[in-house]
Amino acid sequence: MRITVNGREIFNSNSLYAYKTYFSHELSYSQGAKSSHLNAAGYFYDSDLKLEDGSAYNTRKNLFSSSKTAQFISKLDADIFNQPLYLINHCEIDVEILPNDMKFVLIAPPVLGVEQPITYNFEIVSCKLYVKKVDLMDGLSLDIAKKLETKPARYSIRKTMMKPLFISQGRYEFNANLFMDQIPRRITLGLVANSDYVGSMARSPFNFQHFNVREISIIANGRPYPQAPYDFDYKNGRYVRAFHDMNEATGLTNSSENNGITYQQFGKTHCIYVFNLTNSGDDNSGTFDLIKNGTTAINIKFSQPVPEGGVMLVVMGEADSLIMLDKNRTIASDTTI
Repeated sequence: MRITVNGREIFNSNSLYAYKTYFSHELSYSQGAKSSHLNAAGYFYDSDLKLEDGSAYNTRKNLFSSSKTAQFISKLDADIFNQPLYLINHCEIDVEILPNDMKFVLIAPPVLGVEQPITYNFEIVSCKLYVKKVDLMDGLSLDIAKKLETKPARYSIRKTMMKPLFISQGRYEFNANLFMDQIPRRITLGLVANSDYVGSMARSPFNFQHFNVREISIIANGRPYPQAPYDFDYKNGRYVRAFHDMNEATGLTNSSENNGITYQQFGKTHCIYVFNLTNSGDDNSGTFDLIKNGTTAINIKFSQPVPEGGVMLVVMGEADSLIMLDKNRTIASDTTI
């Protein structure tokens, strides 16, 4: 997905929009939301340890049984649409949506170990964009125009940066630079098999496995996160710190809410690491963090070699940003977008 305002690109998911929305919805939405209003977007909560089977998979499959059509509605998960303020008038917004490949969006697992002979296709019959507009009173509209003469309209957003990195087979350690400019306030990442990332009808593209990770850390301007290194042993169920840190970084540890991801699911299909890089250690305070520039890198150590075919590291960084629109509707930002 790509969003431009008055000819200026303000959002580009780098062909990773599916993973951005997966991270956002799977980690941040409560189990109650997943079992209710998110059904309208085609999401169905499942507590099973296998993504290619279970109640949620069967529910989605039954929606299209006998070549039926299904209807969904979902919010566009772009940064500019995730802030609460209305955009001022006389702004031209262009939304470009590119669908994923059929092998990525469809799951047809083998039956008794034998691949299904039927070739399935997915067709978008119609697509509509619903936009909320507000008609202002003349006095209020004039007042806004006068204020724009002296200072621009400001929109604080949580800018997301998506990045995929390939880890070749046989490796025991992986090092790479993630971001070279602004240091994110939070980083979410996971490992998925390269064949699943490219698209395979036999498996889900969101099957985030542990791949025998022994240690993983983020290094921002020479400072490691977490301060005390991880020491995982997934085969023996020793990964509780990563599970706790995931819930803590999403603001769930000190509340009665939960995202529905169980400890067992984390070790099998939802192995998603979340790193909080804010100065205060609280990413959910609703305040801006001091913007820091520098290099953000990652280090991963494996207890077993990376399996055949390699794995993909999918990274989502979140940083504070400010978008400004002046009286001429010229768009500017405090950082490079």
